[in-house]
Amino acid sequence: MMKMFRTLCHYLDVTWQSIKMAFMTIIEYPSSIAGWLISNPLQFIMGFAIIRFVVESFGEINGWNYGQLAFLYGLSVISHALSMIFFVQGWFMGWYVIEGEFDRYLTRPLGVLYQFFFSNINIFGITDLIPGIIVFIYGCIKCEIKVTFLFVISVIIMLIGATLIRGGIYILIGSTSFHTRNAVDFGQYTQEIMDKTTMYPISMYPESLQFILTYLIPVGWVSFYPVSSLLGIEVGIGEALPVPLVTLLIGIAVMLLAGAYFKAGLKKYESAGN
Repeated sequence: MMKMFRTLCHYLDVTWQSIKMAFMTIIEYPSSIAGWLISNPLQFIMGFAIIRFVVESFGEINGWNYGQLAFLYGLSVISHALSMIFFVQGWFMGWYVIEGEFDRYLTRPLGVLYQFFFSNINIFGITDLIPGIIVFIYGCIKCEIKVTFLFVISVIIMLIGATLIRGGIYILIGSTSFHTRNAVDFGQYTQEIMDKTTMYPISMYPESLQFILTYLIPVGWVSFYPVSSLLGIEVGIGEALPVPLVTLLIGIAVMLLAGAYFKAGLKKYESAGN
């Protein structure tokens, strides 16, 4: 038990040092920071403005009013931002495979997957948090949410689970590069799919697609089902379940599956020498 505790403390210390180095790196380029602070929030604010236009022009979206959509959209963007901070490296895993960049990780006394993600934390992802938090707070106000301790804990648990689901999907797709030995840039496509299936109610899609997004690719648990539970909206599943906790468990399961798939793929890694 003490050994596990010391190992955990060591990993946390390394993570903290990585975060500090990432901050030190970005402050060397203030103009780059300014650009990200303008462009990233703007794209999400514009996306939410489009939702407002649609609701005002055509009414509710599949029974979801403007305030509920703001709540859903905000939490989705927050989990997106957290995944960008910690797991965006998964988008570029193919390049690390074909360039032999995993060699350096294999020679160090830390987990390879841990090093891959936490040795280069994407601090710029924080700029995505800004519009997410703003829209989420706005959604809370519009929905007249009573902020209690239980509500805050539920939101935190949901966000952890949602971030793990996103990160696990990035790892699963990125790990295919070990088998294909191809550096396909899937990041933009994955993000586009995530946006369309987490920032809007999946109940607006055909039942066959809802089934896929619920049971096969659990994207529906990133935001739709947890938000429906938090807002008391009946969606035909999970009403009797602690949905935020279920989201966390699904996130852990997806991450464990992704880790196993990554480990299996790493055995096929041929290094830079080949």
